[in-house]
Amino acid sequence: MKMMHSMSLRILAASAAIVLAASAAIVLAAGVPAWAADGAAIFRTQCAKCHGETGKADTPVSKALKVPALAGDARISGKSVDEIVAMMKANPKHPPTVKSMSDADLEAAAGHAKQLAAGK
Repeated sequence: MKMMHSMSLRILAASAAIVLAASAAIVLAAGVPAWAADGAAIFRTQCAKCHGETGKADTPVSKALKVPALAGDARISGKSVDEIVAMMKANPKHPPTVKSMSDADLEAAAGHAKQLAAGK
């Protein structure tokens, strides 16, 4: 009985290791760290008030401030996430928002903005 219990535990441990390894491989293949922030959620809370949830700059604030639409913007979709983060930091309208965000949140929001710009 002890031998069977020991074997069951080894099989369970091996199965768990396989599942973890497969999960890690999927995450690495996607190029997204497992701990990456949720870009859509961050965009929604930090950026959508001006850029709109869909990136179309269709909010009252975006109209008042003449915020450019991100959706369909080839200039944004063609840039890397790091380049978009640099643009966000350099934009004189962004400092209050950008200063309140971590680097991971900035990268996640920039990644989502890039997707919106590419029409995804």
